[in-house]
Amino acid sequence: MADYADIYGKRVKEFTDDPTLTSSYEGQVWYNENSGTLKTLLINEAFSSGANMITARRGAAGSFAGSQSSGLGFGGYTGSNTGLALTEEYNGSGWATGGALNKARYSAGGAGTQTAGLCFGGYSNPNQDTEVEEYNGTSWSEETDLPTAISSFACAVGTQTAALNAGGMPAPRTTTFEYDGSSWTATGALNTARQSGFQGAGTQTAAFAAGGDIGGSPGVSLATEEYDGSSWTSVSNCPPTIAVSAAGSGTQTDAILMKGTNSATYDGTNFTAGPSMANNFISKVGNGATTSTAMAFSGNTSGNPTSYTGTTEEFNRSINTITAAAWASGGAMSTARTGLASAGTKNANVFMGGQLSNAPYGGTGATELYDGSAWTTNPNSNPSTGGNNCGTGTQTAALSWGGYPNVSTTLEFDGSSYTTTGALGTGRELTSNNIGVQTAAIAAGGFVRPGTYPTQTEEYNGSSWTAGPAINTPRYSAAGAGTETAAVISGGIEPGQLNATEEYNGSSWTTVNARPYSAGNAGTSGTQTDSLVYGGNPSGALATTVRYDGTNWATAPNMANTRAMQGSSAAGTSTAALASSASSGSTATEEFTGETTVVVANTLTTS
Repeated sequence: MADYADIYGKRVKEFTDDPTLTSSYEGQVWYNENSGTLKTLLINEAFSSGANMITARRGAAGSFAGSQSSGLGFGGYTGSNTGLALTEEYNGSGWATGGALNKARYSAGGAGTQTAGLCFGGYSNPNQDTEVEEYNGTSWSEETDLPTAISSFACAVGTQTAALNAGGMPAPRTTTFEYDGSSWTATGALNTARQSGFQGAGTQTAAFAAGGDIGGSPGVSLATEEYDGSSWTSVSNCPPTIAVSAAGSGTQTDAILMKGTNSATYDGTNFTAGPSMANNFISKVGNGATTSTAMAFSGNTSGNPTSYTGTTEEFNRSINTITAAAWASGGAMSTARTGLASAGTKNANVFMGGQLSNAPYGGTGATELYDGSAWTTNPNSNPSTGGNNCGTGTQTAALSWGGYPNVSTTLEFDGSSYTTTGALGTGRELTSNNIGVQTAAIAAGGFVRPGTYPTQTEEYNGSSWTAGPAINTPRYSAAGAGTETAAVISGGIEPGQLNATEEYNGSSWTTVNARPYSAGNAGTSGTQTDSLVYGGNPSGALATTVRYDGTNWATAPNMANTRAMQGSSAAGTSTAALASSASSGSTATEEFTGETTVVVANTLTTS
C-alpha cells in the first residue's frame, strides 16, 4: 500500500510545535510532537460581515468584475420607489461616496470594475430605460443606448468593454445582448425566458445563469444555462433556496450564489450548498470576478420588501480564519455621564468629570479607570465639575481642559491625582478633543456663552497654552484625532450639524473631504491618516461609525448602542477603540476591534 511519501513525494515532517503557518503548508501534513497529533491546513469557506453602505437601498447594481477590496455599487431605490443616482465605492473595510449617475434608476444591469464600471438599462419612472453609462473611477459618462428598454436583467456580467445581459422586463424575455465598449449586438437567445431575479456569473464568452422569475404560475424556474459566447445550453437545475433574487459572483466553473442566509457554489456541473450568511436579506448585489473575492450587499430584509438594508458580507475561501471588524460589549461604568474628558486606549482608559446623564443632572468630578474589562472609581475627583470639558492623552498622563460655563481651567492627571496647570487663553467648552498628548495638545473651536463659536486654536506645551491659527469653519463639539503637528477635526455644531473636515500640519488648517455624515458630539480614536469616528447627535444619538485614511472616508461597522457626547479613546487606534457612557444615561461600554486574520492548523483524526 502506498504511503504518504509515495503519494506526495515527501515525508511527514516532525515539529515540536506547529510551524509558522503560511500558504506553503496548505495540503501538507506534519506531526506535532508536543500534542502527539497529525496536523494540516485546510481550506475554510465562510462569510464575514463588512461595513454597511452609506445609504441603505434595494435594486442597486454593482461592478460585477470588482472585488472585496475594490467594489462598486450604484443606483437602487429606497422607500419612495424613486431611483437613486448615488454611487458608493468599497475598499475592503468600508464604503465611500463616488460620482453620481447622470440618470437616477434602479434594477439596472452592472458590470466592470470600480475604476471601469458599466451601468445599463434599469427602471427610471415611469418605465424601463435604455440609458447606458460608463464609470472611470470618478464620474459617469453617457454611452450608446441599449437597443431595447430593459430592467431587472436576468443576467448581467463582464467588464466595461465586454459585457453581457440576458432576459429582463417588461415580460419574461429570452433576448441576449453583448457590449464591446461602444455598441450592443444581439446574440443567442435564452432557452427559458426570465423577467427578473435571475442571477449569473462569468464573462461575456463563458457565463452561466440560474433560476429566476418566469411570470405566471409557478413563477419560479430552477433552470440553469451556460453561455459560450454565441449560444445558451441548459444544464443542471439550481437549488430552490437561491432560485430568485440572489447575488452571483465568480466564473462559469467556480461561482457562488447568495440569497437570504443561504449560499450555493457551482463548479461548472453541479451545485453544492455553501456556508450560511449572517444576515437574512434578498435582492442583493454581487461583486467578484472570482469566487474568492466575492461579496454581497444592499437589498431588503427577507420577508419584508419595504425594509431596505446596506448590509455587506464578504465570502472568504482560504486557509485563513477571518474575524470581521466589530464592536463588542465591555464592562459597565459606575457613573453615567455626558460631556466629559477621556483619555487612553481600549484597554487602559480614564474618564474625567463631565455632567451626570441622570438626575440630578449636575456636573461631576468622578474619575473612573478602565482596564479592558472593568471600571474602577479613582479616589481623587476632577477638581473642575462643570461638564462639557475635553481631554486627550493616556490613562497615566491625561489632560483635561475647559468646560461649562466658559471654564479656562486645565488639569493634568497622572493615573492617580490631578494637578492644575496653565489656563486656556479663552475659557470655553466643547472644543475639539483627543488631539495630542499631555505635553503637546490642541484645543480648536468651541463654544463661548452666551452664544459665540470661536475659530481660534490653542496649543498646549505641557505647562501653558499659546494661540495658534484659526480653523476655517467655526464650530464646537468637533471630533478630533492625531497629534499637535498632524491633526484632523470633523463634524461639529455651528449651530447646525456639520460634516466639514479639516487637517492641521502644525502651522495651518486645510479643508479636506467632508465626512459622510453631519453630527457633533462624536467619539474618536486614531491618527490624522487612520482614524475612527463614531456616534454623535444630529437629531438623536447615532450608532454610525466611519473611518478616515487621510484622504477619504468610508463606513465601518456600527456600534450596538446609539451614543452622543460619550467618552472615547484618544490614545486608541482605528482598529482598537472604546466608547462608553453617553447623553442617553447609559453606562454601557463598547470596544471596537478591527478585522483579524489567523491561520489555524487542523488536527487530523484516524479511524
